[in-house]
This record gives sequence, structure tokens and C-alpha cells, in this order.
Amino acid sequence: TLFIYIFYGSGNFGQDQQNDIEEKHAVLFGKGDILKVKSSGKGLRFLLMAGNPLHEPIAWGGPIVMNTKEELDIAFKELEENKFIKV
Repeated sequence: TLFIYIFYGSGNFGQDQQNDIEEKHAVLFGKGDILKVKSSGKGLRFLLMAGNPLHEPIAWGGPIVMNTKEELDIAFKELEENKFIKV
């Protein structure tokens, strides 16, 4: 599994050669062995993240990602109660 997050500039990542992807966007890539990157005129900076897929369910709510809706509800409740980060 490979994805990138563009934090500056824009560029093309091997897909449609006519459309650059702008900053503040993420791209999830499918299967393959090569990533081709071409920056636009002002340059490009991005984070590239790769890892083995976990094959787990995902429940996403803004900045919090959990495995189930129930876990997500608990996390937001803990966040409101200032108990989300446990030391």
C-alpha cells in the first residue's frame, strides 16, 4: 500500500498527464512497482508513505481513525472530556 500527501506545489503521479494534483491533497495508489513523479513549474514536496495493508475495518471521523463506529464515538467522548490521550 502506497500513498502520498502533497504539502507544497503540484505535480503529476503517472495518471492523466493533463491534470496536476495540487497541494493539500492525498493520493492512494493501486498495485504496481514503480511510482513516476513530475513536478509542476513551482516544484513539489510530498510525503510518501508505504506499508503492508492491515486488512482491518476503518471508521474515520475528522482527525480520529478507529476500527469501528463505536470506538470512534468513545474517542470523541474522551476528547471532549480531556481524557483522550492516556499516559
